[in-house]
Amino acid sequence: MMLKRTFALIVLLWTIALPAYAEPFITTGALKAGYEELTLPGNERMGMVELGITHDFTDNISLGFGSWMAVKGERGGFITLGLDGVFHYPITEEIDLDTGLYIGAGGGRGGYTLSGGGLMLRTHAGLRYNMGSKGWLEAGVSSVDFPNGGTIHSTQPFFSYTLPFTSSIENGWSKRDIALGNNQYSNISPKVHSLALVTRHLNVASTTKTDTGGDQGDITLLGIEWRTYLGDHWYVKLETEGAAGGASVGYMQILAGSGYRIALTDRLFAHTDLSIGAGGGGGIDSGGGLLLDGSAGMQYSLTRHFFADLSTAHLKAAGGTFQASTLAVKLGYQTGGNSSDPARYMPACMQIRVVNQTYQQASDLWRTHHAGQSVDNLGLQIDYFINPDWYITGQGLAAYKGDAGAFMTGLVGTGVRKNLNKSLYLNAEALAGAAGGGGLAMGSGLVWQGNAGVGYDINPSLSALATVGRMEAVNGAFKANVIGLSLAWQFNVNVRDVIE
Repeated sequence: MMLKRTFALIVLLWTIALPAYAEPFITTGALKAGYEELTLPGNERMGMVELGITHDFTDNISLGFGSWMAVKGERGGFITLGLDGVFHYPITEEIDLDTGLYIGAGGGRGGYTLSGGGLMLRTHAGLRYNMGSKGWLEAGVSSVDFPNGGTIHSTQPFFSYTLPFTSSIENGWSKRDIALGNNQYSNISPKVHSLALVTRHLNVASTTKTDTGGDQGDITLLGIEWRTYLGDHWYVKLETEGAAGGASVGYMQILAGSGYRIALTDRLFAHTDLSIGAGGGGGIDSGGGLLLDGSAGMQYSLTRHFFADLSTAHLKAAGGTFQASTLAVKLGYQTGGNSSDPARYMPACMQIRVVNQTYQQASDLWRTHHAGQSVDNLGLQIDYFINPDWYITGQGLAAYKGDAGAFMTGLVGTGVRKNLNKSLYLNAEALAGAAGGGGLAMGSGLVWQGNAGVGYDINPSLSALATVGRMEAVNGAFKANVIGLSLAWQFNVNVRDVIE
Protein backbone atom coordinates (compact mmCIF):
# COMPACT_ATOMS: atom_id res chain seq x y z
CA MET A 1 0.00 0.00 0.00
CA MET A 2 2.84 2.39 0.84
CA LEU A 3 4.49 1.73 -2.54
CA LYS A 4 1.21 2.38 -4.38
CA ARG A 5 0.75 5.70 -2.58
CA THR A 6 4.31 6.72 -3.46
CA PHE A 7 3.79 5.84 -7.13
CA ALA A 8 0.66 8.00 -7.08
CA LEU A 9 2.73 10.88 -5.67
CA ILE A 10 5.34 10.49 -8.43
CA VAL A 11 2.61 10.47 -11.11
CA LEU A 12 1.09 13.62 -9.61
CA LEU A 13 4.43 15.45 -9.45
CA TRP A 14 5.34 14.55 -13.04
CA THR A 15 1.87 15.45 -14.33
CA ILE A 16 2.11 18.87 -12.68
CA ALA A 17 5.73 19.60 -13.54
CA LEU A 18 6.19 18.33 -17.10
CA PRO A 19 3.59 20.37 -19.03
CA ALA A 20 5.08 23.54 -17.54
CA TYR A 21 7.74 23.59 -20.30
CA ALA A 22 6.55 23.77 -23.88
CA GLU A 23 9.70 25.06 -25.58
CA PRO A 24 13.36 24.00 -25.44
CA PHE A 25 15.06 25.31 -22.31
CA ILE A 26 18.36 25.20 -20.50
CA THR A 27 17.71 23.10 -17.43
CA THR A 28 19.71 22.00 -14.43
CA GLY A 29 20.36 18.61 -13.02
CA ALA A 30 22.88 17.19 -10.60
CA LEU A 31 25.19 14.26 -10.04
CA LYS A 32 25.04 12.99 -6.45
CA ALA A 33 27.40 11.02 -4.25
CA GLY A 34 26.80 10.23 -0.58
CA TYR A 35 27.91 8.01 2.29
CA GLU A 36 26.31 6.60 5.42
CA GLU A 37 26.74 3.56 7.69
CA LEU A 38 23.74 1.37 8.46
CA THR A 39 23.40 -0.64 11.66
CA LEU A 40 22.40 -4.24 10.92
CA PRO A 41 21.14 -6.90 13.36
CA GLY A 42 23.83 -7.87 15.87
CA ASN A 43 25.28 -4.32 15.74
CA GLU A 44 27.00 -5.12 12.44
CA ARG A 45 27.93 -2.01 10.44
CA MET A 46 27.59 -1.66 6.67
CA GLY A 47 28.98 1.39 4.87
CA MET A 48 26.87 2.44 1.87
CA VAL A 49 27.72 4.79 -1.01
CA GLU A 50 25.11 6.57 -3.12
CA LEU A 51 25.55 7.35 -6.82
CA GLY A 52 22.68 9.14 -8.54
CA ILE A 53 21.43 11.75 -10.96
CA THR A 54 18.51 14.14 -10.51
CA HIS A 55 16.63 16.60 -12.69
CA ASP A 56 15.17 19.90 -11.42
CA PHE A 57 11.52 19.95 -12.47
CA THR A 58 10.80 23.11 -10.46
CA ASP A 59 12.89 25.47 -8.33
CA ASN A 60 12.14 23.32 -5.28
CA ILE A 61 11.48 19.77 -6.57
CA SER A 62 14.02 17.36 -8.05
CA LEU A 63 13.34 13.81 -9.23
CA GLY A 64 15.90 11.24 -10.27
CA PHE A 65 17.28 7.77 -9.86
CA GLY A 66 20.31 6.16 -8.29
CA SER A 67 21.84 3.30 -6.38
CA TRP A 68 22.96 2.61 -2.83
CA MET A 69 25.87 0.13 -2.70
CA ALA A 70 27.81 -1.53 0.12
CA VAL A 71 31.52 -0.55 0.23
CA LYS A 72 32.46 -1.21 3.86
CA GLY A 73 31.91 -4.15 6.20
CA GLU A 74 31.26 -7.73 5.10
CA ARG A 75 28.30 -7.29 2.74
CA GLY A 76 29.94 -6.72 -0.64
CA GLY A 77 27.25 -7.03 -3.32
CA PHE A 78 24.45 -5.50 -1.23
CA ILE A 79 23.03 -3.10 -3.85
CA THR A 80 19.71 -1.35 -4.36
CA LEU A 81 18.34 0.56 -7.36
CA GLY A 82 15.62 3.14 -7.03
CA LEU A 83 13.90 6.50 -7.43
CA ASP A 84 14.86 9.63 -5.56
CA GLY A 85 12.59 12.59 -4.85
CA VAL A 86 14.00 15.71 -3.16
CA PHE A 87 12.46 18.95 -1.88
CA HIS A 88 14.73 22.00 -1.38
CA TYR A 89 13.84 25.08 0.65
CA PRO A 90 16.27 28.04 0.78
CA ILE A 91 17.04 29.38 4.26
CA THR A 92 19.76 31.84 3.22
CA GLU A 93 21.60 32.50 -0.05
CA GLU A 94 24.14 29.79 0.84
CA ILE A 95 22.13 27.27 2.87
CA ASP A 96 19.12 25.11 1.90
CA LEU A 97 16.95 22.74 3.90
CA ASP A 98 16.92 19.47 1.98
CA THR A 99 14.45 16.60 2.52
CA GLY A 100 13.56 13.62 0.41
CA LEU A 101 12.43 10.05 -0.13
CA TYR A 102 14.25 7.21 -1.90
CA ILE A 103 12.23 4.18 -3.01
CA GLY A 104 14.52 1.32 -3.91
CA ALA A 105 14.66 -2.41 -4.38
CA GLY A 106 17.42 -4.96 -4.00
CA GLY A 107 19.65 -6.53 -1.40
CA GLY A 108 22.57 -8.90 -1.66
CA ARG A 109 24.87 -10.80 0.60
CA GLY A 110 22.57 -12.01 3.34
CA GLY A 111 19.66 -12.64 0.98
CA TYR A 112 16.08 -12.16 2.03
CA THR A 113 16.98 -12.63 5.72
CA LEU A 114 18.27 -9.03 5.63
CA SER A 115 16.21 -7.38 2.89
CA GLY A 116 13.04 -9.50 2.97
CA GLY A 117 11.14 -8.86 -0.23
CA GLY A 118 13.74 -6.24 -1.16
CA LEU A 119 11.80 -2.98 -0.79
CA MET A 120 13.98 -0.17 0.63
CA LEU A 121 12.58 3.13 1.89
CA ARG A 122 15.00 5.89 2.85
CA THR A 123 13.99 9.31 4.16
CA HIS A 124 16.41 12.10 4.95
CA ALA A 125 16.61 15.67 6.22
CA GLY A 126 19.70 17.84 6.10
CA LEU A 127 21.30 21.18 5.45
CA ARG A 128 23.30 21.77 2.30
CA TYR A 129 25.86 24.50 1.66
CA ASN A 130 26.19 26.21 -1.72
CA MET A 131 29.82 26.37 -2.93
CA GLY A 132 28.87 28.04 -6.21
CA SER A 133 30.23 26.34 -9.32
CA LYS A 134 31.92 23.71 -7.11
CA GLY A 135 28.56 22.25 -6.06
CA TRP A 136 26.80 21.56 -2.75
CA LEU A 137 27.96 19.90 0.47
CA GLU A 138 25.30 18.38 2.72
CA ALA A 139 25.08 16.75 6.14
CA GLY A 140 22.04 15.39 7.90
CA VAL A 141 20.19 12.37 9.27
CA SER A 142 18.61 9.52 7.32
CA SER A 143 16.35 6.62 8.18
CA VAL A 144 16.46 3.35 6.21
CA ASP A 145 13.84 0.62 6.40
CA PHE A 146 13.22 -2.67 4.55
CA PRO A 147 9.51 -3.07 5.39
CA ASN A 148 8.64 -6.19 3.36
CA GLY A 149 9.94 -8.69 5.90
CA GLY A 150 13.48 -7.31 6.14
CA THR A 151 15.49 -6.94 9.33
CA ILE A 152 17.24 -3.64 8.52
CA HIS A 153 15.80 -0.63 10.38
CA SER A 154 18.51 1.99 10.88
CA THR A 155 18.87 5.71 11.59
CA GLN A 156 22.25 7.36 11.03
CA PRO A 157 24.08 10.54 9.95
CA PHE A 158 24.94 10.99 6.27
CA PHE A 159 27.19 13.18 4.15
CA SER A 160 26.77 13.98 0.46
CA TYR A 161 28.18 16.01 -2.41
CA THR A 162 26.10 17.30 -5.33
CA LEU A 163 27.57 18.64 -8.58
CA PRO A 164 25.06 20.61 -10.70
CA PHE A 165 25.17 20.62 -14.50
CA THR A 166 23.13 22.23 -17.27
CA SER A 167 21.72 20.74 -20.45
CA SER A 168 19.28 21.72 -23.17
CA ILE A 169 16.13 19.64 -22.87
CA GLU A 170 12.73 19.88 -24.54
CA ASN A 171 9.79 18.07 -23.00
CA GLY A 172 8.03 15.92 -25.55
CA TRP A 173 9.49 14.76 -28.85
CA SER A 174 10.38 16.98 -31.81
CA LYS A 175 11.54 16.00 -35.30
CA ARG A 176 13.12 19.37 -35.98
CA ASP A 177 16.51 19.61 -37.66
CA ILE A 178 17.81 23.19 -37.42
CA ALA A 179 21.15 24.37 -38.78
CA LEU A 180 23.17 26.19 -36.12
CA GLY A 181 23.78 29.86 -36.55
CA ASN A 182 22.67 32.96 -34.68
CA ASN A 183 19.92 31.16 -32.77
CA GLN A 184 19.16 30.00 -29.24
CA TYR A 185 20.98 26.67 -29.78
CA SER A 186 24.34 28.14 -30.79
CA ASN A 187 25.65 27.79 -27.22
CA ILE A 188 24.67 24.14 -26.80
CA SER A 189 27.59 22.10 -25.56
CA PRO A 190 29.05 19.94 -28.37
CA LYS A 191 29.48 16.97 -26.03
CA VAL A 192 29.71 13.48 -27.46
CA HIS A 193 27.71 10.74 -25.70
CA SER A 194 27.90 7.00 -26.25
CA LEU A 195 26.05 3.89 -25.08
CA ALA A 196 27.66 0.47 -25.50
CA LEU A 197 26.74 -3.16 -24.92
CA VAL A 198 29.55 -4.79 -22.93
CA THR A 199 30.60 -8.41 -22.57
CA ARG A 200 33.50 -8.85 -20.17
CA HIS A 201 35.39 -12.03 -19.26
CA LEU A 202 37.03 -12.10 -15.83
CA ASN A 203 40.11 -14.33 -15.57
CA VAL A 204 40.14 -14.65 -11.79
CA ALA A 205 43.47 -14.70 -9.94
CA SER A 206 44.48 -18.02 -8.36
CA THR A 207 44.55 -16.35 -4.92
CA THR A 208 40.86 -15.43 -5.14
CA LYS A 209 38.52 -17.44 -2.93
CA THR A 210 34.76 -17.60 -2.57
CA ASP A 211 33.14 -16.10 0.52
CA THR A 212 33.10 -19.63 2.03
CA GLY A 213 36.80 -20.25 1.33
CA GLY A 214 36.51 -22.37 -1.83
CA ASP A 215 38.22 -21.85 -5.18
CA GLN A 216 36.70 -19.06 -7.27
CA GLY A 217 36.07 -19.78 -10.96
CA ASP A 218 36.17 -17.41 -13.93
CA ILE A 219 33.12 -15.25 -14.74
CA THR A 220 31.57 -13.72 -17.85
CA LEU A 221 29.72 -10.43 -17.36
CA LEU A 222 27.14 -8.70 -19.56
CA GLY A 223 26.09 -5.06 -19.22
CA ILE A 224 26.20 -1.52 -20.56
CA GLU A 225 28.55 1.48 -20.47
CA TRP A 226 27.64 5.16 -20.85
CA ARG A 227 30.28 7.78 -21.68
CA THR A 228 30.07 11.57 -21.88
CA TYR A 229 33.06 13.35 -23.42
CA LEU A 230 34.01 16.60 -21.70
CA GLY A 231 36.15 17.75 -24.64
CA ASP A 232 38.25 16.25 -27.40
CA HIS A 233 39.98 13.77 -25.06
CA TRP A 234 38.61 13.49 -21.50
CA TYR A 235 35.45 11.56 -20.69
CA VAL A 236 33.44 10.34 -17.70
CA LYS A 237 31.79 6.92 -17.66
CA LEU A 238 29.27 4.77 -15.83
CA GLU A 239 29.35 0.99 -16.27
CA THR A 240 27.08 -1.68 -14.84
CA GLU A 241 27.33 -5.44 -15.41
CA GLY A 242 26.08 -8.74 -14.05
CA ALA A 243 27.17 -12.36 -14.24
CA ALA A 244 25.92 -14.15 -17.37
CA GLY A 245 28.36 -17.07 -17.39
CA GLY A 246 30.45 -19.05 -14.92
CA ALA A 247 29.65 -20.25 -11.42
CA SER A 248 28.90 -16.90 -9.73
CA VAL A 249 25.34 -16.18 -10.80
CA GLY A 250 24.04 -13.17 -8.89
CA TYR A 251 27.30 -11.19 -9.06
CA MET A 252 26.79 -7.52 -10.00
CA GLN A 253 29.03 -4.46 -10.21
CA ILE A 254 28.54 -0.73 -10.79
CA LEU A 255 31.59 1.38 -11.69
CA ALA A 256 32.05 5.11 -12.30
CA GLY A 257 35.22 6.74 -13.54
CA SER A 258 37.10 9.00 -15.90
CA GLY A 259 39.33 8.39 -18.89
CA TYR A 260 41.38 9.86 -21.70
CA ARG A 261 41.08 9.10 -25.45
CA ILE A 262 43.39 10.04 -28.33
CA ALA A 263 42.91 9.65 -32.07
CA LEU A 264 45.42 7.43 -33.90
CA THR A 265 43.67 7.74 -37.28
CA ASP A 266 40.34 9.16 -38.45
CA ARG A 267 38.60 5.98 -37.20
CA LEU A 268 40.93 4.42 -34.65
CA PHE A 269 41.30 5.65 -31.04
CA ALA A 270 43.29 4.57 -27.99
CA HIS A 271 41.91 5.12 -24.49
CA THR A 272 42.62 4.47 -20.83
CA ASP A 273 40.51 5.02 -17.72
CA LEU A 274 40.27 4.49 -13.97
CA SER A 275 37.03 3.60 -12.16
CA ILE A 276 35.78 3.02 -8.64
CA GLY A 277 32.56 1.38 -7.59
CA ALA A 278 30.94 -1.49 -5.78
CA GLY A 279 30.13 -5.11 -6.47
CA GLY A 280 29.64 -8.58 -5.11
CA GLY A 281 27.18 -11.41 -4.75
CA GLY A 282 27.31 -14.85 -6.30
CA GLY A 283 29.57 -16.10 -3.53
CA ILE A 284 32.44 -13.80 -4.55
CA ASP A 285 34.69 -12.59 -1.72
CA SER A 286 34.60 -8.84 -2.40
CA GLY A 287 34.84 -7.90 1.30
CA GLY A 288 32.91 -4.72 1.97
CA GLY A 289 32.19 -4.36 -1.76
CA LEU A 290 34.51 -1.52 -2.80
CA LEU A 291 36.02 -2.18 -6.26
CA LEU A 292 38.90 -0.54 -8.16
CA ASP A 293 39.31 -0.92 -11.93
CA GLY A 294 41.91 0.30 -14.43
CA SER A 295 41.66 -0.35 -18.16
CA ALA A 296 43.23 0.42 -21.55
CA GLY A 297 41.89 -0.30 -25.00
CA MET A 298 41.24 0.56 -28.63
CA GLN A 299 38.06 1.87 -30.26
CA TYR A 300 37.21 1.72 -33.96
CA SER A 301 34.43 3.71 -35.68
CA LEU A 302 32.46 1.28 -37.86
CA THR A 303 30.19 4.04 -39.18
CA ARG A 304 29.48 7.64 -38.27
CA HIS A 305 27.56 6.50 -35.17
CA PHE A 306 28.43 2.84 -34.47
CA PHE A 307 31.74 1.68 -32.98
CA ALA A 308 33.50 -1.42 -31.67
CA ASP A 309 35.84 -1.42 -28.67
CA LEU A 310 38.35 -3.91 -27.24
CA SER A 311 39.95 -3.33 -23.83
CA THR A 312 41.85 -5.07 -21.05
CA ALA A 313 41.64 -4.21 -17.36
CA HIS A 314 42.59 -5.22 -13.85
CA LEU A 315 39.71 -5.40 -11.38
CA LYS A 316 40.34 -5.67 -7.63
CA ALA A 317 38.31 -5.54 -4.44
CA ALA A 318 39.72 -3.16 -1.81
CA GLY A 319 38.85 -5.80 0.80
CA GLY A 320 38.50 -9.55 0.38
CA THR A 321 40.50 -11.72 -2.00
CA PHE A 322 38.71 -10.95 -5.26
CA GLN A 323 40.85 -9.75 -8.18
CA ALA A 324 40.88 -10.53 -11.91
CA SER A 325 42.37 -9.57 -15.24
CA THR A 326 39.59 -8.85 -17.72
CA LEU A 327 38.99 -8.68 -21.46
CA ALA A 328 36.00 -6.65 -22.67
CA VAL A 329 34.34 -6.36 -26.07
CA LYS A 330 31.92 -3.48 -26.62
CA LEU A 331 29.56 -2.52 -29.43
CA GLY A 332 28.16 0.97 -29.12
CA TYR A 333 26.24 3.91 -30.57
CA GLN A 334 27.62 7.46 -30.40
CA THR A 335 25.98 10.82 -30.97
CA GLY A 336 27.23 14.41 -30.88
CA GLY A 337 29.87 16.35 -32.78
CA ASN A 338 32.81 18.69 -32.69
CA SER A 339 32.01 22.38 -32.29
CA SER A 340 34.77 23.32 -34.76
CA ASP A 341 32.92 21.51 -37.58
CA PRO A 342 29.84 22.74 -39.44
CA ALA A 343 26.98 21.49 -37.33
CA ARG A 344 23.25 21.49 -36.88
CA TYR A 345 20.87 21.22 -33.96
CA MET A 346 19.63 17.63 -33.58
CA PRO A 347 16.95 16.72 -31.04
CA ALA A 348 17.83 13.25 -29.71
CA CYS A 349 14.53 11.60 -28.68
CA MET A 350 14.69 9.69 -25.40
CA GLN A 351 12.45 8.45 -22.63
CA ILE A 352 13.04 7.34 -19.05
CA ARG A 353 10.55 4.83 -17.68
CA VAL A 354 9.70 3.96 -14.08
CA VAL A 355 8.94 0.24 -14.41
CA ASN A 356 7.06 -2.28 -12.30
CA GLN A 357 7.22 -5.91 -13.47
CA THR A 358 5.61 -8.95 -11.87
CA TYR A 359 7.06 -12.40 -12.55
CA GLN A 360 4.47 -15.18 -12.40
CA GLN A 361 5.44 -18.85 -12.16
CA ALA A 362 5.72 -20.66 -15.51
CA SER A 363 7.78 -23.72 -14.45
CA ASP A 364 7.84 -25.92 -11.36
CA LEU A 365 11.50 -25.26 -10.46
CA TRP A 366 11.66 -21.54 -11.25
CA ARG A 367 12.62 -20.70 -7.63
CA THR A 368 14.68 -22.51 -5.00
CA HIS A 369 12.40 -21.20 -2.22
CA HIS A 370 8.93 -19.66 -1.98
CA ALA A 371 8.11 -21.21 -5.36
CA GLY A 372 4.41 -20.41 -4.99
CA GLN A 373 4.95 -16.65 -4.73
CA SER A 374 5.13 -14.18 -7.60
CA VAL A 375 8.01 -11.68 -7.60
CA ASP A 376 7.41 -7.93 -7.94
CA ASN A 377 10.29 -5.83 -9.32
CA LEU A 378 10.92 -2.11 -9.45
CA GLY A 379 13.36 -0.35 -11.74
CA LEU A 380 14.19 2.03 -14.55
CA GLN A 381 14.40 1.73 -18.32
CA ILE A 382 16.09 4.19 -20.67
CA ASP A 383 15.11 4.23 -24.36
CA TYR A 384 17.08 6.05 -27.08
CA PHE A 385 15.23 6.41 -30.39
CA ILE A 386 17.47 6.00 -33.44
CA ASN A 387 14.49 6.87 -35.68
CA PRO A 388 10.81 7.71 -35.01
CA ASP A 389 9.88 4.04 -34.55
CA TRP A 390 12.91 2.03 -33.37
CA TYR A 391 14.85 2.45 -30.15
CA ILE A 392 17.70 0.83 -28.25
CA THR A 393 17.05 0.23 -24.58
CA GLY A 394 18.59 -0.72 -21.26
CA GLN A 395 16.86 -1.55 -17.99
CA GLY A 396 17.75 -2.39 -14.41
CA LEU A 397 15.25 -4.00 -12.04
CA ALA A 398 15.36 -5.38 -8.50
CA ALA A 399 12.84 -7.34 -6.41
CA TYR A 400 10.82 -5.52 -3.75
CA LYS A 401 8.14 -8.12 -2.96
CA GLY A 402 7.83 -11.91 -2.98
CA ASP A 403 10.62 -12.95 -0.58
CA ALA A 404 13.18 -12.54 -3.37
CA GLY A 405 15.28 -9.76 -1.85
CA ALA A 406 18.71 -9.59 -3.57
CA PHE A 407 17.31 -10.49 -7.00
CA MET A 408 18.48 -8.09 -9.71
CA THR A 409 18.48 -8.06 -13.49
CA GLY A 410 20.07 -5.84 -16.12
CA LEU A 411 18.89 -6.21 -19.72
CA VAL A 412 19.64 -4.51 -23.04
CA GLY A 413 17.87 -4.78 -26.35
CA THR A 414 15.80 -3.09 -29.00
CA GLY A 415 12.16 -2.06 -29.31
CA VAL A 416 9.61 -0.63 -31.70
CA ARG A 417 6.74 1.80 -31.16
CA LYS A 418 3.88 2.19 -33.67
CA ASN A 419 1.29 4.94 -33.25
CA LEU A 420 -2.35 3.93 -33.79
CA ASN A 421 -3.64 7.49 -33.45
CA LYS A 422 -2.57 10.73 -31.78
CA SER A 423 -2.41 9.20 -28.29
CA LEU A 424 -2.59 5.40 -28.53
CA TYR A 425 0.34 3.20 -29.61
CA LEU A 426 1.58 -0.38 -29.74
CA ASN A 427 4.97 -1.37 -28.31
CA ALA A 428 7.18 -4.47 -28.60
CA GLU A 429 10.74 -5.20 -27.50
CA ALA A 430 13.32 -7.97 -27.23
CA LEU A 431 16.00 -7.96 -24.53
CA ALA A 432 18.81 -10.10 -23.17
CA GLY A 433 21.20 -9.77 -20.25
CA ALA A 434 22.11 -11.00 -16.80
CA ALA A 435 20.00 -11.84 -13.74
CA GLY A 436 20.47 -13.58 -10.43
CA GLY A 437 19.95 -13.67 -6.69
CA GLY A 438 16.85 -14.03 -4.53
CA GLY A 439 16.58 -17.77 -5.04
CA LEU A 440 15.46 -17.52 -8.68
CA ALA A 441 16.88 -20.44 -10.72
CA MET A 442 18.87 -18.49 -13.30
CA GLY A 443 21.55 -21.09 -14.13
CA SER A 444 24.64 -19.15 -15.27
CA GLY A 445 22.68 -15.86 -15.16
CA LEU A 446 22.09 -15.35 -18.91
CA VAL A 447 18.42 -14.54 -19.63
CA TRP A 448 16.16 -13.27 -22.41
CA GLN A 449 12.87 -11.39 -22.28
CA GLY A 450 10.22 -10.37 -24.80
CA ASN A 451 7.43 -7.85 -24.15
CA ALA A 452 4.45 -6.48 -26.08
CA GLY A 453 1.92 -3.92 -24.99
CA VAL A 454 -0.33 -0.93 -25.46
CA GLY A 455 0.57 2.60 -24.44
CA TYR A 456 -1.18 5.94 -24.06
CA ASP A 457 0.34 9.44 -24.26
CA ILE A 458 -1.16 11.31 -21.31
CA ASN A 459 0.37 14.54 -22.59
CA PRO A 460 3.32 15.35 -24.90
CA SER A 461 5.82 14.54 -22.12
CA LEU A 462 4.15 11.75 -20.14
CA SER A 463 3.18 8.28 -21.30
CA ALA A 464 1.81 5.11 -19.65
CA LEU A 465 2.44 1.60 -20.96
CA ALA A 466 1.00 -1.81 -20.03
CA THR A 467 2.81 -4.94 -21.26
CA VAL A 468 2.76 -8.71 -21.11
CA GLY A 469 5.82 -10.81 -21.78
CA ARG A 470 7.97 -13.82 -21.12
CA MET A 471 11.34 -14.18 -19.41
CA GLU A 472 13.50 -17.34 -19.36
CA ALA A 473 16.96 -18.35 -18.25
CA VAL A 474 19.03 -19.65 -21.16
CA ASN A 475 20.48 -22.56 -19.15
CA GLY A 476 18.45 -22.55 -15.95
CA ALA A 477 15.02 -23.68 -14.79
CA PHE A 478 13.61 -20.15 -14.47
CA LYS A 479 10.58 -19.41 -16.65
CA ALA A 480 8.09 -16.65 -15.89
CA ASN A 481 5.22 -14.80 -17.46
CA VAL A 482 5.71 -11.06 -16.99
CA ILE A 483 3.11 -8.35 -16.43
CA GLY A 484 4.52 -4.82 -16.68
CA LEU A 485 3.37 -1.27 -16.01
CA SER A 486 5.51 1.77 -16.69
CA LEU A 487 5.33 5.55 -16.63
CA ALA A 488 7.61 7.35 -19.10
CA TRP A 489 9.00 10.88 -19.30
CA GLN A 490 9.53 11.69 -22.99
CA PHE A 491 12.04 14.39 -23.90
CA ASN A 492 14.65 15.63 -26.37
CA VAL A 493 18.29 16.14 -25.49
CA ASN A 494 19.53 18.84 -27.84
CA VAL A 495 22.95 18.02 -29.27
CA ARG A 496 25.18 19.14 -32.11
CA ASP A 497 25.75 16.80 -35.00
CA VAL A 498 28.29 17.17 -37.78
CA ILE A 499 26.83 18.01 -41.21
CA GLU A 500 28.06 15.60 -43.86
